[in-house]
Parts: sequence; structure tokens; C-alpha cells
Amino acid sequence: MWIGAAWLVGTVAAHTLPELPGAGWCVPLSLGAALALRHAWLRPFVVAALALAWTCWCASERLAERLPPAALGTDFELTGTVAGFPLQAPGQITFAFDVDEPRAPGVPPHVRLTWYDAPAGVRPGDSLAVTARLRPPRGARNPGGFDYEQWLLVNAYGATGYVRSGAVRASAAGGLETRWRRFRADLAERIGAASGDADGGALLTALALGERFRFTDRHWAAFRRTGTSHLVAVSGMHVALLGLVVFVLVRRAWLRLPAAVACHDLAAACAASLLATAYYAALTGFAVPAQRSLVMIAVALAALASRRRFGAAQIVGATLVVVLVFDPFAPLSASFWLSFVAVAILLALAAPQPVARAQASRVRRGAHAALEFVRLQWWIGLALLPLTAWYFGESSLVGPLVNLVAIPFFNLCLVPLAVLTTLSLSFDAVAAWATPLVHAAASIAGTTVRVLDAVAELRGAAVAMPLPPAAALAVAMLGVAFAVCGRGLPGRRLAWLALLPIAWPAVGLPPHGSARAVVLDVGHGLAVLIETRSARLLFDAGPTAPSGFDTGAEIVLPALAAGGRRGLDRLIVSHADNDHAGGAAAVVAAFPGVDVLKGPDVVGLPGRPCIAGNAWVWDGVRFSILHPPADFAARGNESSCVLKVETATSVLLVTGDIERRGESALMAQARKLRADVIVVPHHGSATSSSQPFVDAVGAGAAIVSAGYANRWGFPRPEVSERWRDAGAGVVVTGDAGAVSLELGPAGVAVAAERDRRHRYWHALKNPW
Repeated sequence: MWIGAAWLVGTVAAHTLPELPGAGWCVPLSLGAALALRHAWLRPFVVAALALAWTCWCASERLAERLPPAALGTDFELTGTVAGFPLQAPGQITFAFDVDEPRAPGVPPHVRLTWYDAPAGVRPGDSLAVTARLRPPRGARNPGGFDYEQWLLVNAYGATGYVRSGAVRASAAGGLETRWRRFRADLAERIGAASGDADGGALLTALALGERFRFTDRHWAAFRRTGTSHLVAVSGMHVALLGLVVFVLVRRAWLRLPAAVACHDLAAACAASLLATAYYAALTGFAVPAQRSLVMIAVALAALASRRRFGAAQIVGATLVVVLVFDPFAPLSASFWLSFVAVAILLALAAPQPVARAQASRVRRGAHAALEFVRLQWWIGLALLPLTAWYFGESSLVGPLVNLVAIPFFNLCLVPLAVLTTLSLSFDAVAAWATPLVHAAASIAGTTVRVLDAVAELRGAAVAMPLPPAAALAVAMLGVAFAVCGRGLPGRRLAWLALLPIAWPAVGLPPHGSARAVVLDVGHGLAVLIETRSARLLFDAGPTAPSGFDTGAEIVLPALAAGGRRGLDRLIVSHADNDHAGGAAAVVAAFPGVDVLKGPDVVGLPGRPCIAGNAWVWDGVRFSILHPPADFAARGNESSCVLKVETATSVLLVTGDIERRGESALMAQARKLRADVIVVPHHGSATSSSQPFVDAVGAGAAIVSAGYANRWGFPRPEVSERWRDAGAGVVVTGDAGAVSLELGPAGVAVAAERDRRHRYWHALKNPW
């Protein structure tokens, strides 16, 4: 166990580095390791150092496969194979693509492509010839937001891009991997065609093949709110269950053979179990949880077949080392921590409780076993609360009760049905006869989904959790470890109080008379969060994309939860353009009581119009609407709301999408335009930021909300130059990430998200 723990510490330490160390560190590291070997108590440090060095080497190799920044926006002629099930969206598909050799210089072996208006029927294993425009891995950087660049690293994507033109090539025989991908695609099509129930077909596909492309947002919302997300994909528990069933059946059958053969029962049962679990893991495309479970089962079966006595903790420790050696990026995923922490807690809590078996009746023994099962489920759910709050920002209140029924039902009914379905559909000779079986399995699965849907609709089924600070997470995990493993120690139950900072984290509030603002990195759009000591305001909510990506739900709401504060007092939707109003519906749904001010062309949202002259004061900070006047005739960009935020020492101006005409209208009150910081109009387009307007504002910092390397070239070079000539430092969210502003007694402080918690896989921001 100490080897596993030390290797984990070294691996995690490598992933906290802002930059990877050079080869020069190998010499002092080797000398330190040689000296440490002389003392037994220093050996864990040697193991941790080896793990750190191994992880850094693997990371440098993976980073070396990335598309170089100089190739940004370059078109490449690529041939290769579709590596996974494409994600469908209206008018487009997104898929993993393995590039064939020989590759053009700088082109990674594994890329993620989006194909607009793609030909119908693109499947895993298909061979494509495409012209693709590639870009290095890059993602938005926001407080509390999803780290897309980390996800790309974990999944070994060296570039992203889109297909400009292409075609499906005539399918060649291909290698074993390609044939297996096509086989899985055939199974998915057969399950979908034979199901007759959309919900049931989606669940069967997920359980049988580990593919969740048929799930909708409604499905995921229900699974999250009922705490059953871990059951709807092939998890380690499913693979382990199959291995256990095969082991028991084969061993019992083997023991009935003649004695000369029966003596090899353990070896035969272990081999059969390993083959079955390997087949199931391959059927799921070797999903990461299935890989880990396969490794754990292989280690356990090897120990069992050797007829040596190994403790469960030793098997977990050995599995941990093997997993981290083969996949040092595993700790960057939530599933790694949830699976290993759950297993560790299970081992710690599942110590046998003595019962007087001779005197106890069968009913009493059954009741005792049921109570033990309930106890385990309750404590595991409670112990995983810090991790679920950290990774998902939501905790299911009905989850422990739902899982008491769902876990045995899934493992004893739905998973065997899913495996049986795939086996029956795998052979053409019996596939036609399997339709009734698939239809019945899909009906049971569909009913299960609809029951979970109904439970998820119950009021109070789940509660949103603020993103806890790293220190609060560490304290909570230490408390959980003490409460679970400290059996017999006084005050052990009190250690659960360490979970309180997760539910009610300490919140850093601006002092009275000061304000804090964050211009979020939402690509081509705008979302600005402004906070005073007791109130919060959101100006715009970013766009929604044709793919279904909703900035309001995916970026704005996590940013609102990142600081630990709850609630939203006012939402201003400047005008009706999608890049400003698209995410507003998700924000209003999350905060149904929020007060909404909206531009004159905004429809479909409750609220009242923002009109020049509206003003209010929160905590000594004055907020005022400068535009549009009540009689302003223009609509669209020109009628965008303009907000001014004033503290005793500094002024922030948020201008939405006004262009030359809106700026001219504001010039009538030029004395009110003076500001220390401005969110530049219309993303820095050439139709805004006229010279008279720039001179009237006189800002020292100009924040441009624009996407990285966007197709419009925003901010336009002449606009950036105009602001710089006026004495302003220009910051672009696509380059710097979210931009934080502190409007305090000392004036304005500006900070970029890409400067905070920088890791080696993050792209550096451009100088500003």
C-alpha cells in the first residue's frame, strides 16, 4: 500500500507543475534517490520521485505530439479512420480521428474533428480522406469552468479542427482494431433497430457498449439528480460482476470433472474470468473505468491463482501502481478518484460484523445483511460528497435511497440483459431470432429510465453545491479518511463535521464601497459578473451554439458557483443577439426569482426594459444605465444596454454591442463616460470604438470579450491600436481567459485567469 500511495503522490505532484522540468533534473533526482536508498524511511520518497519522473516523461511525449502554434489555421490533407462513435448535433458531427501514416510534419496522430453537413452514416472504423483546418488544443479558462485543455490531454488529442471538404473512402479490410470498431458500430445499429423504445435503446447501448451518444440532456439531468450517473455507463462494478459470475460458474462446473483435471479448478476459473472481462472491456471500446477494473481483476486473479494469501488492500495498492504506470494521466479524471476512493471506503467499512450464526435465524441473518448493505451505501455516498461537489457541483439527496434499489437491479438484471443482448446480436445466424429478447430488454430499460425521470422531478431531489476551495476539499477528505479508517478512536464520528466547509464554504466578499467584476471567457459573446458585498449582477449570459453547447449552463452558472456564493440579484440582457442573450434562459431557469432588465428588442424573457436614467446603489456602489434613452429609435446592436459601475475610487463601463450610432448618442453626455476600465463595444469590431468615443472614455484598461483566433479577426488591429494610443492596456479574453477586476480603495487591479493555477498543459496567454 505504501508503494501505491507514494506512486500516487508523485503522479499527482507532476500534474500540479506549471511547466515540465527539463532533462537536467534527472541528475540531482538520481543522486537523491541513490542516497535515499540507504535509509528505509526515505524509500517512499524514492518511489514518489520515480513516479514524478515517469509522469513528466509521458507528459512531455504527449505534448510533443501537439500541433505547433505556428500551424494554427492551416489546412491539411488527412487520411485516417474514425476512432469512435460520432456525436450528432443539428447539421454537424464531431468525432475522434486517427491519422494514417505518413503524416504531414507537425500533424498529431489523434485529432478531434467537427464536420458540418457531413454525409449520412459516418461510423466508427470508416476510412476518410478530408481537408481539415487544425488548431492546437485550446479551451476557455473561467473560474469554476470545465478544463477543456486538460480533457484533450487526457484523451490524447493533439489538435482540434473542422473538415472543410472530405469523403468516405471505400472501406478496406483494415486491421484488427478497425474491424472491431466496425463490429461495435454494427451492434449499436442492431440494438437501436430492435429496441422499439428510445429510452431503453439508449440505456442498453450504454450498458452493453459503453457508448452514451443516444442520451439526451434530459437523460443526464435525471441521472445526476438521482445520483445514478455511475450506473448508466460501463463501470468497474459491471465488469467485476461479470468476472465474478463467470469465475463461480466455471469453477463449479470444473470441480465436477475427474480429479486429475478438477485440481486445476482455480487456474481454469481465473482464465475464463479474465477472458470474459477482457471481452466485455473490449466491447466497451476499453473505456477508462473498464480498463481499471480489468487491471484490478487481473491482479486479483493472479494472486488467487498463485494460491498465495494477499489482502484486499494489497490488491488495491498493486492495481493503483499498474494503472498509474500504464496511464499516468488517470488522476486528471473524476472517474479515477470516484472509483478508487469508493473501493477504499468499501474495504474499510466492510469488515465483518460478528453475528451469532448458530443462534440467529435465517430471517435475522437476512435482516442483518440488508442493514449492512444499507450502511455501506449510506457511508459511501456521504464519504464521496466532497468529490461529487468538487467535480459535479451537485449532490443528489435521493441518491442513497435510489441506489439501494438501483445498484442491485442494474447489476443483477440490466447488465446481464445488456450482455446477453450483445451476444445474441453478434451472430448473424441468431440475430433475427434475438429481436423479441432485445425488445423486452429495451422495454425494461426504458421503464427504468422513466422511473428515474419521475424521481428526478421530485422537489428537493438534488441540491446545487458551491465549488469548494482546494483547502476545504483537502480538509473534508482528511475528515472522511479519519471517520472511515479510525475505528476505535475517540471522537471518530465528529470527523464528519469536516464536510461542513464543503456545503458552506468561506466566501471572500468585497468590502463596503468596493466591487469585483469578472469578464468571462465565453468566446464570441459577452458575460460579465459584478459583485458587491451583499449583491450580484450578471450583464449578459453568452451564446448558445448549434451543437447544443449552452454557455449560460456550461460557463456562466459554474462561474456563479465558483466563489461559494449563492443567488443572483439582477440580470441585464443587453440586446437580443444570440452571443449576448443565448445563455440567459439557463440563468433564469437556475435563478427563477432574479430581477431582469433587458434591451428593447429582447423577447421571450420576463423583465422590464433598461432605460437611460435607471440607477441604484448597492453597498455604497452606484449602478446606472446610460443607454438606450426611452425615445431611441434604433434596434439591435445600437440599442444595447450600457452599464456604468462607480465606486469611490474607480469606474467600470460595460458597453454591450453599441456601434457608431450608439456611441454618438452617448457622446451627448460625454462627461459621464469617463471610466478607468471599459469592456470594449462589440468585441472590438471596426464599426465601434470611434476615436471621439475612445478619447471621451479615457480608460486605463480596455477588456475585449472575443474568442481566441476568431474568424472575424476581433479585436480589429486598428481598434486595439486606438485604445493603446489613448493610454489603455488591451486585454482579450480569448488570449488571457476570464479577466478579473477589483475596484477597491487602491483603484483597479486586473488579473487574468490564465495566470492563475497554470498547469503544464495550458496554452500560454499572449502578452498584453
